[in-house]
Order: sequence, then structure tokens, then C-alpha cells
Amino acid sequence: MEDQSAPNASARLRKTPLPASRFVPAAKITLGVILVIAISAALYNITKVMFLDRQILRFSPRTWVNLEEKNSNKAAITAGDEAALKPLRIAVAPIISPERSLEMYQNFAEYLADKLERKPVSSYQPTYLETNDMVHYRRCDVAIVCTYPFIRGEKEFGMEALVVPQVKGATVYRSLILVPRSSKAATLLDLRGKRFASADVVSTTGWLFPATLLMKYGQDPNHFFGEHIITHGHDRSLQAVVDGFVDGAAVHGLVYDQMIAENPSISDKVRVLAQSPPFGIPPVVVNPGLDPMLKKEVRSVLLNMDNDERGRQILKTLQIEKFVVPPKGHFDSIRNEVARLEGWK
Repeated sequence: MEDQSAPNASARLRKTPLPASRFVPAAKITLGVILVIAISAALYNITKVMFLDRQILRFSPRTWVNLEEKNSNKAAITAGDEAALKPLRIAVAPIISPERSLEMYQNFAEYLADKLERKPVSSYQPTYLETNDMVHYRRCDVAIVCTYPFIRGEKEFGMEALVVPQVKGATVYRSLILVPRSSKAATLLDLRGKRFASADVVSTTGWLFPATLLMKYGQDPNHFFGEHIITHGHDRSLQAVVDGFVDGAAVHGLVYDQMIAENPSISDKVRVLAQSPPFGIPPVVVNPGLDPMLKKEVRSVLLNMDNDERGRQILKTLQIEKFVVPPKGHFDSIRNEVARLEGWK
């Protein structure tokens, strides 16, 4: 008699399912991979929304301009409306700090743009030479610059002076070398090895005058002071003297007068150590390649600014009587000083 138990046992063995525990590790690994991929995708999307898209928006155009308007099927725009949409780009050099420049020159920019039926776009660069670059490379239409940078721009690319301001009946200004009231310095030579402040390295009143004065004394201006601090604004240079942060500073005389008028107590904290001869006052300039009609219109608006009430109020804020055409030889003395400092022939 055959033993039936062996085949039955084998069949039962084949039909018995494998233990679930053998599949648990593989399932966990698969689930873990899926979770990691899902979390990574979610984090990427969050990062993209919060950071990448924001960065992309920084470089997205704020205004779109149709360069093929002539071929556009859109309704025609009148000449007046088209002109009103054009920007008037005005750059202001840091003769005073950007925060004060914005406060003082914003109304000026709006006035000029309104008269020309344009939209004002103001730019305040951190240095004088960067403002020059704005004019040189046609990134602005009009600029207010210092006289030393003007001489530089005139030589490099023909920068053109449209008008200059008249202040107290004159079109000149001076550099003042200031020290704290408590300073024992009697001349500029007493500031050897001291900390000195200038608005900019190509500022007429902030550096050209003290540098050429030292040269007359037989001193090398680049190695005379212990530290030469660039403040990016004559108001900041003056404040550095008031605060005792520097031992001396050269500042724009008209900025000094304005700050004294606003806060008379400053005169009790500083002392004028030296004063320059008169220099031709800084101009309003343009690139020589600016559209001749726009150039003519800008000059006309500025020359007539004192003839209406709004213009007079803005000029009063700037402590300017009116704008005038630069007198003949207006910048000659500065040209000579720049030539001495830079060795131009």
C-alpha cells in the first residue's frame, strides 16, 4: 500500500503563501523613495515660488515698449500722447547725499519733465564718475554734475554745459576746508597724517582744491593724510567734522551755507581753515549727441524757470535765483587746476 501522505504534504507546502514579513523591507524602501521624491518636488516648488520667481521678477521689464508701432494694428496714438509717454531721464551727481538729493531735486525733475510733457525718471549715482558715465553712454538726457567731472567729461567725450545756476547774483562758488572748532590746526599742513574727508575724489571743492593747495606747498596730496575718507556727499563731509569723526574736510561752500542756514548751531562746532578762490559754479549738462530739439527745449525751460510761480518756489528751495548761460571763460580756472593735478598738457 502506497504512502499517500508525502504527496499531500508537498501539495500543501506549495499552496501555503509566503510569509508577509519577507516583503515588508522592500515595501518600506519603495515607500521611502516615493516620499523623498515627493518632498523634494514640494520643496523645489516652494523654493521656486519664494526665491527663483522673485529673482526673475527683478529683471523683468516694468514697461513694455512696442518697437514696431508703425506696423501695429492698434489705434494710432496722437503726437501729444506719444510725447507724454516718453521719459525724461535726469541724473544727479552726489554733490549732497542721495537722501538729500532726492528731497531737493525731485520737484525740479518733475517740473522740467512736466514742461516738456514727459515722464520724469531720476537717477542718483554713488560717485561723480558714474554720473559722468550716465551722460557719456546716453543713459540719461540731462545731468547735474560737479565742475571737475564736467572738465573730465568735456575732454573725454565733449560733455556740453547747457546752463549754470546763479546764486546771490554770482555764478561762482568756493571750497572751504573745515576743522572742528577745538582743532589747533592753523594751516592745511597741520593736518599731516590726520583723517581727512572729501565728497569724491574728482570733486572740485572736496579734493581738487586741497590737493592743489598741498602741491603748492610742495607736498604729495596722495600721501599727505593718514586716511582719506570719501563720504559721497558734502553734507556728509561737514557732518563728519561736526561729529569729530574726521580731523578736517573740504566742502562745497554753497552746501555749507545752506546747512548753516538750516542749523545755525553747526557754526559753533566747526571752523574754516582755508578758502579757495572762486570757481565757476557746476553746470546742468547733456551729451553732445542729444537730440538738438530736446536740448533747445531743456535749455529754454531752465532759462525761464524763474518766470513762473512754481518754478520760483523750486529754485528757492534749491537756493538758486535763476539759471543762466555759462559766461565766457566760466570754467577756465578749473581747467587750469585740473591740468595741474592730473598733469594734462
